[in-house]
Amino acid sequence: MSLADPDPVAPPPRRPLVRWLWTSNPFYVVSAGLFLYGLRESFGAQTREVDTWALMGGLAGYTLLLAAAAFVLVKVAAAWDDVRTVLLLVVLMFLATSVTFDELLVFEPRRGALFNIGGLTFAALLSEGILLGLGLRLPALFRVPYHLALALFFLYPIALAELRTGETEAMLWALWGFGPAAGLVTLTLLPAARRGAGYLRGTDSPWPWPFYPWSLFVFLAVAVCGRSFLLCWSLHTPQAAGELAFGPHFLVPFGFAVAAVVLEIGIAARSFRTRLAALAMPLGLVALAGLGHQPDAVYREFLGHFTDRLGGTPLFVSLVAAAGFYLIAAARRVPLALDGFVLAVAATAVIGPHSLWLTGATPVRVAPLAAAVAVALTVALVRRDGWRLLLAGAVAAVWLGHLGWWGYRVLREQVVGLDYLAAGLALLPVAVLVSLGKSGALARWVRVWVRRVFPGRIDRELPVAHGND
Repeated sequence: MSLADPDPVAPPPRRPLVRWLWTSNPFYVVSAGLFLYGLRESFGAQTREVDTWALMGGLAGYTLLLAAAAFVLVKVAAAWDDVRTVLLLVVLMFLATSVTFDELLVFEPRRGALFNIGGLTFAALLSEGILLGLGLRLPALFRVPYHLALALFFLYPIALAELRTGETEAMLWALWGFGPAAGLVTLTLLPAARRGAGYLRGTDSPWPWPFYPWSLFVFLAVAVCGRSFLLCWSLHTPQAAGELAFGPHFLVPFGFAVAAVVLEIGIAARSFRTRLAALAMPLGLVALAGLGHQPDAVYREFLGHFTDRLGGTPLFVSLVAAAGFYLIAAARRVPLALDGFVLAVAATAVIGPHSLWLTGATPVRVAPLAAAVAVALTVALVRRDGWRLLLAGAVAAVWLGHLGWWGYRVLREQVVGLDYLAAGLALLPVAVLVSLGKSGALARWVRVWVRRVFPGRIDRELPVAHGND
């Protein structure tokens, strides 16, 4: 028996804690976390040049140890489940290296840039070495986006450091621009997503699709969110200490790119759940754009620039982007996408260019509601679709309800007892329905309706109330 063919796997221990440690093996993660914390505590100040070199050497050395551990696990035991964790930790070390020299970039931009470029070179070469040494085949349509993501993490801070001495508005836009830049990198995954699981056929991957290679890009997506915040924290120094330009809406452009890739995966795999998840993501992104606004002066400054340049607040711009996303999805014949477009257009009737919060709705505008009703009604009539006819009716009902409520409030100022009059009129049909129910007429009408709608089914017994009961 060769070393590559290990003995049968030993059964896990019976004790719950020991069994969890045995099966999950969190020691790789704990080891990496402790090592990073120790480096930060020992050399994080970077007051001396030797501290910077110690940080770089420590990060590179531990990353090489993780890569060596992966080789040992594969060659000796073929323990691919743990190897996946180790490889993701290697990527984590790359990303940690890209963050480590932010402070150096602030005070010594040229030297910080050299360390970031060196870190990128190390990350790219070691990544290729691991793929080659372990015999992992990562097709080009995945490999190119991965290297572009590494380049973004290492090179974008260098560009920000160059802008720190320029105009304040340009710096603020550059901080916000990391999200759109990450979104553009994410969109390079669309060709791979369009090819589906068949693109990985023949790669002899030890992990099934979509865990390989999509788990890598999920990990990078989470890192993008953290990096967007850290760029504002470490590379922007406003006049008032503690103020941040960052807001949740910084992540919205990147989120739409992720939604586009998820939608493409769902279309290629013909997965209704995946497509539904992609269609739900713009709703969450619109909500994200309407949350977390801060009173900080620097945040308000950029919010003003954003509204002036893009024609609306983050909430309104995100809603318009969601409508465009749904329209593109509808052109791809994705189910429910057209309904999302109708609802997004209808929502612009109460969320205008100056709406900042989800709760800060503006007075209802007629044009968006009329457009939403027209689209839904046209599609319903062309396709003879009862659901979209109901949707058009619901949107129209909201519109008419708003107009009715507006008229009621105006009339209420003139008629003092209008509330009592309205309540009396509303209770009259309720009383008639109760009387019809007591007489049994309502139950008979329900039976007739059920027979017409479901002609082939057996009628269920409906209780008949008697007037003398």
